Amino acid sequence: MESILILHNTFGSPDDPLYESRAGVMDQVTAVSQALDALGIGGEILAVENLRHLTQVLGPRTETVIFNLAEEFLCSIEQACFVPAACWAFGKSCTGSGTPSLLLAQNKIYAKAVLRDAGLPCPEGIAVYPQQKADWDRLSAGRYIFKPAYCDASEGITAESVLLLPHGKKKADALIEKLHRLFAQPVIVERFIPARELNVSVIECDGKANVMPLAEIDFSAFSDTQTKIVDYDAKWQKDSFGYNNTPRKIPADLPDEVAGRVKTLAAAAFGAVGCRDYARVDFRLDDDLNPFILEVNPNPDISPDAGFAAAIAAGGIPYEQFVRRVLINAQNRLAPAGADKKESPC
Repeated sequence: MESILILHNTFGSPDDPLYESRAGVMDQVTAVSQALDALGIGGEILAVENLRHLTQVLGPRTETVIFNLAEEFLCSIEQACFVPAACWAFGKSCTGSGTPSLLLAQNKIYAKAVLRDAGLPCPEGIAVYPQQKADWDRLSAGRYIFKPAYCDASEGITAESVLLLPHGKKKADALIEKLHRLFAQPVIVERFIPARELNVSVIECDGKANVMPLAEIDFSAFSDTQTKIVDYDAKWQKDSFGYNNTPRKIPADLPDEVAGRVKTLAAAAFGAVGCRDYARVDFRLDDDLNPFILEVNPNPDISPDAGFAAAIAAGGIPYEQFVRRVLINAQNRLAPAGADKKESPC
């Protein structure tokens, strides 16, 4: 295989409150680069600041296959979604999902509408746009989680993000106002599913979505008064309680019927959002083990310490084989219609 270009976004200054989640992309860059070395494939790394910068530097590049790790440009939360389309315009193919899928998944309001239209279970909720007030009469009583509509990596989610309604309407209004101010985007208010949380990794092989062993977040160290969620601190702050007390269990200890149902839903969600190559589908289970889809993430963290890498390892797929598989998928997308395509190492 020809030399590969590893593309990633820049991530700003360490004093940015979201620096940890944005700079985490470098762990992925290192892992992919090491996998290319192990596969005997040449690779170069290129950091891009925004879409304009990308179009300026792509022209002279000779690589036709790009490992796309551009997650979010500092200037715009949306621009990175257009990286695959821009690369295609220059005659190059990216790993991972395409621009339509990335745009859909990033807007969780639209993504949830698509999932529901496909008959897939999602928690009830509302979206509150900037300059608007929430209509609490639209929601039944219960606990709800509040989160920015376009963010990933638990950005904007804290231990105080789950509130009881209608009792906590005053706090809820203040939290929505704060999130609007910090993120300048809609806020999703979604019923909190209390019991268990699953991360389900999916890999595409020869056009089929293959679901890896289910991973469950272990909240057993949490007290009854602590909210059992993976908030921003739990993902990124290494000295926090959540970071040190949310290990994953693979495979999740679930009845076969429930596990089979979750896997079917994950593959269906992968297809409904138009994902390709790889993705992660996050679920919560209620007390009766009914699964609800929280989100579809078409560009999950694929660093060695993250859940995706753990899931593919549990599925018997070495990291280097995963990298080779998605590169072959990207290369095959450049092949003319009707041409023979390389088989993926499924």
